[in-house]
Amino acid sequence: MPLVEDELVPGTVYILNEQDTVGGNYSRTDIILRPSPSNNPADPLRWPKWRKLYALSMVVVYSAIMGAVTNWDGVIYVNVLMEYNTTTMLLNVGQALLILMLGVANMIFTPLSDKLGRRFVYLSSMAIVLISHLVLALSKNISSYIVGHTLLGIGAAPFEALPAISISDIFFAHERGTMLGGYVFGLAFGSFVGPICAGYIAVNQGSWRWVYWWGLILSAAVLFLMFATMEETCFIRSDELSESSTTIPTTGIPSKLGVEENGDQKKADNSQVSDENVGEVFPVANFRFLAPAWKLFPGTPSDLVHKVWRPLTVSRFPPVLWCGINYGTCVSWLAVLATTVSEIFSIAPYNMKPNAVGLLFIAPLIGSLIGAYFAGPLNDKLSLFLAHRNSGFREPEFRLWAFLPTSLILPGGLIIYGVTAARGLPWIAPAVGMGMVGFGLSVGGGVTMAYILDCYKDIAGEVVTTIILIRNVIGFGITFGIQPWINGMGLQNTFVVVGLLSFVVTGFSMFFIWKGKDLRVITKQKYLSYHC
Repeated sequence: MPLVEDELVPGTVYILNEQDTVGGNYSRTDIILRPSPSNNPADPLRWPKWRKLYALSMVVVYSAIMGAVTNWDGVIYVNVLMEYNTTTMLLNVGQALLILMLGVANMIFTPLSDKLGRRFVYLSSMAIVLISHLVLALSKNISSYIVGHTLLGIGAAPFEALPAISISDIFFAHERGTMLGGYVFGLAFGSFVGPICAGYIAVNQGSWRWVYWWGLILSAAVLFLMFATMEETCFIRSDELSESSTTIPTTGIPSKLGVEENGDQKKADNSQVSDENVGEVFPVANFRFLAPAWKLFPGTPSDLVHKVWRPLTVSRFPPVLWCGINYGTCVSWLAVLATTVSEIFSIAPYNMKPNAVGLLFIAPLIGSLIGAYFAGPLNDKLSLFLAHRNSGFREPEFRLWAFLPTSLILPGGLIIYGVTAARGLPWIAPAVGMGMVGFGLSVGGGVTMAYILDCYKDIAGEVVTTIILIRNVIGFGITFGIQPWINGMGLQNTFVVVGLLSFVVTGFSMFFIWKGKDLRVITKQKYLSYHC
């Protein structure tokens, strides 16, 4: 049967072979692999499932540890204040600079990962993290504390952007939401379990400085594991195998490769690796321990410079701008919790010790676990269901329906936390609010990343870096200004306003459900010019 082709908008992909569906239903065998795997044995898309899951587990562990060490010292604020005889405002300067560097440093690290490989950036940035922990553990005054946090922000920056890019390197479009949900949960797990651990470390090991010594130990362990077993996932894919192709056949498309579960050792008869080699079997490159620290990819120095500045230009894409603002506010609310929880619960009427303050973060941890499942596997299933109703075509905006309940849950949690803590209600009341915020953080991070990668997959580095940059500039401002804000308006009123802001930003997803495809049409030519 001849192929019938439709002109498509980048981001719109034919992902379900509707011709093979039975009785209006579909199964996994009807799912078409996007992007298409190449014939190159080194293509990460051809890896067997165990190898992909191991790479994912490395990313999740890395994100969890970095999430912990960049968030866990909020519970020892009171200890640091007494040691340095300083102010909360100056401590927030260190935290705000950390958040700012988490965004700005990715303007260098992400393009570098396209030139020297993901592995090089992971390893080199972790070395900076080790140095930052030495500075913090040995710091003698507030100035060295601020310097240490700035270095930590630079070194930990890749954990905010590179894991999402690595996941898009090795998983197909229909799997992306689930795997990104795992990454976001790892990030949230570290962010919430970290303060719990930090509280017990500070109390049981006699000094708050042990929080940073343990950060050094854990970061060194992750660096060793990455050096020994992390594989390179960056791969240059030809245009005809990318997700940016504007002509996608709508009939006669082969079904899902049998290779996905077991690598390229077996292949379904109707599988397609490339137009030129239908049915040909190619081996997968072997797993390699102690791989080279870097791998040189094509591109000139001027290409690298252009990629450094490109995030400032792709911010003109409306979906990228909104995703940055939305993700930025979601994570900023986590920073607000981290910087206020110790001050609120260490004094009357709660009078909690650091370890008890840390235990409060169990609530957002539970919320983030539920949110990760909601934003990952459930959202992937919803996207496939809506693609089935759309003649097999998946639109990125299908993912945004997850923001409907989140636009109520996240603001509600912020208001509950602030109002109940301000009124001195039992600790369980603000803890419930923290749990709702944890849910919103997981959904906000997972869905935002999956949506923007679905929209602009072939410039993943640029769009993810832009989102993280916008996100962290917002986080910098909110973290820097939250204490004066609370001092001026009071705890209750501040969190009521914060909740309303959260509702407006998250609820704006409805506009993108309505007009998102039209906006992708407008940015189509510019996107294709970047990709080509």
